[in-house]
Formats: sequence, C-alpha cells, structure tokens
Amino acid sequence: MLGFLLASCSATKHVPQGEHLLNSQHLKVEGKGLDKSALEPLIRQQPNKAILGYFRLNLGLYNLSSEKDNWFNRLLRNMGEPPVLLDSLQVPSTAVRMQQYAGYRGFYNSQVSDTIIYHKRKSDVYYNVKLSEPYRISSISYNIMDRQLADTSFIVDPQKRLIKVGGIFDSDVLKAEGERIAAEMRKRGYYQFYDAYIRYQADTSVGGRGVNLKLLLLKEPAEAGNPPRNHRLFYVDKLVINPDYNPEEALSDPAYMVGWDTIREHGVEVLCHRCDSLKEKPRLKPSVLAINNLIKVGQLYNEQDVSYTRANMNNLRQFKSVIIRFDDPPAGLLLPDSGPIPMRGSLILSPMKQQSYTWGGEVSLSGSGLFGCSLTGSYQHKNLFRGAEILDVSLTGAFQKVQVYADSAPENSYELGASVSLNIPRFLVPINMAFYRSVYSPRTQIAVSGDFQQRPDYTRALGSFTFGYSWRNRKRMTYIFNPVDMDIINVLKITDAFKASIEDNPYMLSSYQNAFLLGSTTSAIYIQRGANLRRQYHIRGDVELKGNLLWAAYKAFGVTPQPDTVHDHYEVWGTSFAQFAKFDLSFTGLYTFSPANAVAIRALGGVGIPYGNSYSLPFDKMYYAGGANSLRGWQIRTVGPGSYSPDSSNMMNHLADMRLEFNAEYRFKLFWKLEGALFADVGNVWAIRRADSREGALFRLQDLPQQIAVDWGLGLRLNLSVLIIRLDYGMRVHDPAVQGAYFVQPKNWFSNGFNSLFIALGYPFAL
Repeated sequence: MLGFLLASCSATKHVPQGEHLLNSQHLKVEGKGLDKSALEPLIRQQPNKAILGYFRLNLGLYNLSSEKDNWFNRLLRNMGEPPVLLDSLQVPSTAVRMQQYAGYRGFYNSQVSDTIIYHKRKSDVYYNVKLSEPYRISSISYNIMDRQLADTSFIVDPQKRLIKVGGIFDSDVLKAEGERIAAEMRKRGYYQFYDAYIRYQADTSVGGRGVNLKLLLLKEPAEAGNPPRNHRLFYVDKLVINPDYNPEEALSDPAYMVGWDTIREHGVEVLCHRCDSLKEKPRLKPSVLAINNLIKVGQLYNEQDVSYTRANMNNLRQFKSVIIRFDDPPAGLLLPDSGPIPMRGSLILSPMKQQSYTWGGEVSLSGSGLFGCSLTGSYQHKNLFRGAEILDVSLTGAFQKVQVYADSAPENSYELGASVSLNIPRFLVPINMAFYRSVYSPRTQIAVSGDFQQRPDYTRALGSFTFGYSWRNRKRMTYIFNPVDMDIINVLKITDAFKASIEDNPYMLSSYQNAFLLGSTTSAIYIQRGANLRRQYHIRGDVELKGNLLWAAYKAFGVTPQPDTVHDHYEVWGTSFAQFAKFDLSFTGLYTFSPANAVAIRALGGVGIPYGNSYSLPFDKMYYAGGANSLRGWQIRTVGPGSYSPDSSNMMNHLADMRLEFNAEYRFKLFWKLEGALFADVGNVWAIRRADSREGALFRLQDLPQQIAVDWGLGLRLNLSVLIIRLDYGMRVHDPAVQGAYFVQPKNWFSNGFNSLFIALGYPFAL
C-alpha cells in the first residue's frame, strides 16, 4: 500500500523547470555475439532505483518532502533519493562508447543510434545497437624474441591457448591470452614478466573480415640505450614468516621489529617474540606454518606456489590479512651476469582474535495462534592447541506451542541441544599424506552432539559422533568424507494416544523406535562466489549410507535376526540398527541485477530409501517442510506428506521419505538499512513405499500438480552488516491438505490458519 501511495506522488515534484526526469533507459541489440549485459554497464546515467522496475519508493519518499527546512522534511530527503535529471550530453557520449566497445570486441563499424523521447517533464532514452559481422582470426603465428626460453610449448599449444583460429578477433580474449602467458612465465621463475611483454600484430589484408594474427613475446627493455635483454630467472634465496604482525604497532613504533627471535623450520625462518624463553611459546606452532607454505627456498620462483600458499594460510582461519612480498636483492650485491637472480620472500600475517562468541535465534507465529522460538549460542576458539585447531561449542534451546491433535488445545514442547566439534588443519591418518596436506588444504573434524526433546506425545534423546575429512581442489570444489557417522536414538517415552494414532501404519510406527545408526556420509560442494560477481552459485550433493557394514558382518557370521511383528531385524546392544541410503542435491543461486535489486533462488530434492535391516527411515532422518527457511506459509514440519490431511490424527505426523522444494525471492533496497523482499515457495514431502498407509502421502507423478504446496509472501530485513534481522509473512496459495478446494482465495490470505509470521536472523537459503 505504501508503494502505491508513493508511486502516486508526482515523480517530477522536485524537477526544476526546463529539466527532465530520467524516467527509463532502453537498450536493444540486433545481431549475435555480444549480449546486452556487456553493453549495459557503459550507460553513464541510471534512473532512480525502482522496485520491480516500476515502484520508485526512494524517489517517492523524497517527493513527500516540501521546501520547508524542518526535521521531518530532512528525514524524508535523507531516507529518499533526489530525482535523476537527464543530462542530454551523456546520451551521444554513451552511444560512442558502445560503438567503440563493440569494435574492441571484434564487431568493427557497428552502428549505434540513440533517441530521447520527452513526455511532459519526463524523458525516456533508447539505444539501438546494430552489430556488424565480426572479424575472425584466420591464422596465428608467433615471434618469440627471447631465444633463451627452453620451453615454449605452453605458449603455442592449441589446446592451452585462448586465441583460436576461427574465433572472433576479440581484444578481451587477446588480453586474457597475454595474462595467461605471463602467469605461465611467472610459474617458471620469470618473476618480473608481465603481460605488457606480449604484443599482437593484426593483418586484415586477407579480406573477408579475416585477420592474420601474430603474437610477439618481447625482450625486457634495457637502460641507458642498451639493446633489449632476455628475461631473467629469479629464485628464492630466503623466506621469512611473521605470523604475529600488528600493522598498527608497526606504524606507531619505529623499533617494532627489534628484538624478535627466529626459529628455523623446514628451511624457512619464523619470527616470534621471545622464542628462546622457556616460558614463552609461539602463538602458532612454526611447523604448522611451514607445512602450509609451498614456497621453496633455493628453487625458482613459482607464482602458483605463492597463490597456493596464500590460500593455505587463509584456510587456517587464523589471520585477518595475508601479505606475501618479495624484495629485490640488496644494493651493492654482486649479481650474476647470467643465471637466476636471488631474492628474499616475506609472509606477513596479521592474526585474528583467538576466541569469539555468536548467537542466533528465530521466532515463528501462525495465523492459528501457534508460537515457537529458538535461541542458539556458540563459542569458538581458533587455536586450541597452537596448531590452528578450531574448537566450536554450541548450545541450542527451543520452545514451541504445538497442537498434537486437530481437536486438542496447544501444548508446550521443549528442546535442548549441545554440540562440540574440533577442526584440525590436517589429515589424521596413520600414513604419510604430506602431498594432500600441502596442496588441498585438508581438515579433520571430530564432532560430538546431543539433543533432548520433550513433547506432549513423546520424549526422545539423540546422541551423535562424527569423524571425517574435508579438502578442496583449485576449481571451487570442496569434498567432505565422514567414514564414521554414528547416531543413537532413544525414545524415552511415547504416549498411548500417540501410539494409537499411528498403530494402523506400521511404517510410521517403525520410525518411532529406538535406533542405532552407523555408516558414512560423503558430500561434494561447488561454490562460485565473489563480491563483484553478478551471478553466484552454490551446488551441493550428499550421499548417506548407514548400516551396510553391520548387516554384512551379521550375515557373514550367520547371526540369526530378531523376530518382530513388522520386520525381523538384527540388533546392536539390544537396539535395532538402521540400514538405508539417502541422496540429496541442492542448488542456490544469487543473481544481482543492480546494487539495489537481486533475485535469490533455491532448488533442492532428496530421497531416503530403507532396506535390509530397516522397515522405515528413523524419524530423525525423514524429510519435513515448512518454516522460516522452507515453505513460509506453513509452520515448521506441518506440510504434507502429499495431500495427507491429519484430521484428528497427530498433527506433527508430517515426516516422509522424499522432498522436492523450490524457493524464489526478489530482494530490493528500501532506505537506510532496510531491505524488502517478495517471495514464493513451492514444494512438499512424500512417502515412497506403499507400506506407508497415510492417505494421499504416496508420491505419484500423476498426482503431483494437486500435491504441490504453494505460498507467497512479503519480507522486511534490517541489514546491520554484521547482523541481518528478518521478518517474513507467508500466505498460502495452494494447500494440498484442503480437500476439494486446492487454491486459497485471496480474501483468506490474512485469515487464521492460512499464513505464518517468522522473525529470524540472516537471509533464507543464503550462499
């Protein structure tokens, strides 16, 4: 309503006479090979920020102010945004820039026209780009003037080079090829080689918009009129690591570095205060620094080793800044006429605080009056045993008003949880894996957790232990493998009424049993993320296998299974062990269109398959939907499965074996530190085995349109940089549990039972 109100205000209220509001910009590209996204940043002027491309909330706030100089008008102007006035001189200038850029990308003699349409005191600008046929590379030749280069295959190799015969004569590609060659040269010891030594000669006389291209690798220019000289190799003569550098003290105290001690470790020198004292120890073990350093003393400079060392030091999570510097040889040092030149390297590391505390929470309120809240506090020590070991301790408490049965009054539910994990920056294995330790930034994680939940219908306790490894490669991939992943589920109490509500469904009854879980989990994660990237992605796949080794061992030794009315099974310490496989895949993307507008999406799916020793999945391993980070029109764990309607059954009986979900959220800046959001959520959970007798719970492709839950909603965020407080109001559009009336009428979106309100921290499905 506020948006419509502000949109109705005169957009030109504060536009001076004779001026025009820049209302819109339009860009059309005719031809293929160059996207609009490449040309749009060249437009010099941008209109006022708009929500959904139409509602100019910030301009509307500004226009609500009057000429009077009082606190209210100043507040409106500070919150709002003044009108962007058309600068007619910028329009042809932008057109020229687009034409030049098209030529730079190989589309020479392209035509760019511009038009300004005035309507009262507003203006709309139109750019039309007609791309010419691009020039293409007909042939590639090389002139490597530095004859001392022993190996030039990495330069001329058609499989490695970025310039291709038949490719567009694109200056961006030529520049990238020069940077590639320069990087390869610096990997081979040519420390002072830059892409400025790569030049191109282009011959267009071949005709037909063809280009004969010659790449020149120039020699290094000499001083005092001497002829150019061949490029020189450099080697690392000495390497010093300072892991305790304080830039503030260094600037204020000229004698800051006086009196530091030196420890030699793996050929490098590690600086620290009073390292020769029996009472003083380095904050971080020198061996940890040496292992994560790949810069080799006495060998040729390798820029890749420098890059990997920087990544390793950052992955230790100990330093707020990592600076690697190489100094020229000291003045007066007699350098060799030929051969590698010595230089000194320095790793300057500024440490973080070793200990920190964080907290988080969530509040939810449904239209039917159900209420829930949770609070989490955590403590972290980043260097527990001076080996960059990270200790995490967290405590979680939750309270929720739950309606156990459709015709019962809400009752209290409590949950308490605790976890302790130790993250070690190396592989704990009985064999030597120094290669992986130094190249792939490996970590070993040991975690123990416990959880206690008391509900009106049952009380249960869960204990978990995990031992595993994680490592990265150089292509944004992270891998996690937990060879030991153990859970013990103990159902301490279950009411007769709850047991009676599910006793007709042996499949669900089997889920609410004591269980012992032992197996492994594997994850692969791809991340493309960066402050300047307009498209960011996070893709994760997980595989969880439980009970297979135990089942195989029992079979191999001929152990007789324990009889049961539902399913004969083997037991460990008097408890049936679970056997199943779970597969999960999720995709999260963030698309930034402008500093004020972005779209976040998430798609996820998962399925759990019990077999062998299990008749059904343990309920802690089942899927659920609803809540602040899922389907926001429903409270947590209240969606599905399928079109199942609990009626007078247990209202929390909404767990299942399979989940599909899609979320989309349009995020936009409002004013000050406030941000807005429009979102929609689609999804549900389903049973996959006919043994589950809940009506409508079974996944069937032909029933999918009727069984998909849909909601939409509005969000408000207070972005304090270090903390984001989120308020989301979700309204149901399609409720598969409502018999005969799948779609919720708009008049009921604000009625009890068809909406939910959430207060949470952080963005939903953040990268």
